[in-house]
Amino acid sequence: MADDANPKDGMHAVHLEDGEESTILKEEIAVMGTVKLVHGTVVYIPTPTADPRDPLNLPLFQKYVALVVISVFSTLGLTLVAGFGGLLGFYIPDYAAAGKGYADITHLMTYPTLFMGIGNLLGMPFAYAVGRRIVLLISTIIMIIAAFLCATAQNYEWHLGARMVMGLAAGQSEALVPLITQELFFLHERGRGLMIQMTVQVILNAIWQLFASPIAGKITPQGWYWLGAGLSGLTLVAVFLWVPETKYERPLTSFQEGQSDGQSEGGKATEQVCTERPELDFVNYEARTWKSDLRLWVGKPDLWVAWTVFRQTFELVLFPNVFWAMCLNGLTLGVNVAIGTTYGNIVTSPPYNWPQDSVSYANIGQIVTALVALPLFGHGSDILIKKVAQRRGGIHEPEIRIVPLIFPIIVGVFTAVLYGQGAQNPYQYHWFVYVWALAAYYFAFVGANIVAITYLLDSYPTRAGPMLIIICAFRGIISFGVSYGISPFIESRGFDGTFNTFGALTGVLGLLGLPVYIWGKKIRMLTGRWSRDRPE
Repeated sequence: MADDANPKDGMHAVHLEDGEESTILKEEIAVMGTVKLVHGTVVYIPTPTADPRDPLNLPLFQKYVALVVISVFSTLGLTLVAGFGGLLGFYIPDYAAAGKGYADITHLMTYPTLFMGIGNLLGMPFAYAVGRRIVLLISTIIMIIAAFLCATAQNYEWHLGARMVMGLAAGQSEALVPLITQELFFLHERGRGLMIQMTVQVILNAIWQLFASPIAGKITPQGWYWLGAGLSGLTLVAVFLWVPETKYERPLTSFQEGQSDGQSEGGKATEQVCTERPELDFVNYEARTWKSDLRLWVGKPDLWVAWTVFRQTFELVLFPNVFWAMCLNGLTLGVNVAIGTTYGNIVTSPPYNWPQDSVSYANIGQIVTALVALPLFGHGSDILIKKVAQRRGGIHEPEIRIVPLIFPIIVGVFTAVLYGQGAQNPYQYHWFVYVWALAAYYFAFVGANIVAITYLLDSYPTRAGPMLIIICAFRGIISFGVSYGISPFIESRGFDGTFNTFGALTGVLGLLGLPVYIWGKKIRMLTGRWSRDRPE
């Protein structure tokens, strides 16, 4: 078996001396999420196998191709949903003439965000029960159909309904795509993998949003949807050809969880870790082939697993550290949607008077976010955890992933307040305030997103699916609550009062990360029993 301790396969026994020092070390390793990450060199987590069909054993080039394809899927989904802010002005005259107010028109952005969360609640359990690949393919097909329905919409209600369907498909870009990404990389590579995926996604998303209004101005908003449908069709072909199934059954021991395979001998206890990857075994395992990669799913579907994942989701959301991460993500996404919904009407009004087909140019700063912020939270986070682990005897604590959150929280608070002041007093502020806000608060959201995902996946490695549902699905629901009432909130409190509130909430939830950082290990110690599979 590939998971057996075998010196020729690069397996090494770590001997932990009994006594005070060994007791502490054993207790550290016993807590879910606390792992031995460095033992002379980096320890591979999950434990590598010799199976050629293990997704961790895919050639690096193939992994990157898969990352690019799923990033394109994410880009199309997120842009067709969230990038619609630059196109709202095209629809306001016709829908206003039909008796729809500005709040009704903004629902074209807020309701699809809610349905992105619902899409995660539906899609992720089936991704575990059947497979990631089949859910991704079906979601892409739904995206094509929804874009077609939007392009042919004859009235507001039709358009809104079609965008809700689009939200169901686009939701998979938030949880399923990170799940596939993290299944392609080891723990010490996870931040870099997510960084690459999100960098490609954010740059493409920024470019698509940047030219959304000029494209719509040239080929009409309906033509913009037709373009989205055509690109989704090409993505469907790419997913079918180049994104293999990443579902792979692993024992708890591969995450340094469960019962130790070491024995107590001569007063010493052993833990098995792997610092070298074994050679691929083509004798005991089947080779990976192009035909095997084209299978719609691997293994026998088990629909009971879907219910199990769904149940686990509502159990884990009660964990204090999980609840905090969910609320922070929900708030930052909601504020990001609120900015994206309102900026277009501001810059097309006096004193700026931007033409409608130039509105989306304000998104140009998000490219800078991708090039600067994502390496900080991705590759930088991986470097940080390895450096800290080396100073702590090779032990990695997931709470170290929270440290890079400091900067985006500061930026988010400042940006929310600045945006509110600029929107309330446009004659006193330059239009660059809104360009800054679109990029800077997106930076805050991306920071909260990557920190939460890497922290929770490190903390509860055997519950990746439910954790991603919580972060991505529930934050969509919270975000809907934040952004749904944005129009009446602004009417009653003004832009400054509204976004001062958002800035304060960003700061408060950011500060709550401090007790999670300090007492996170104790929280994991208390909650670990509910995040392990029960023995059969």
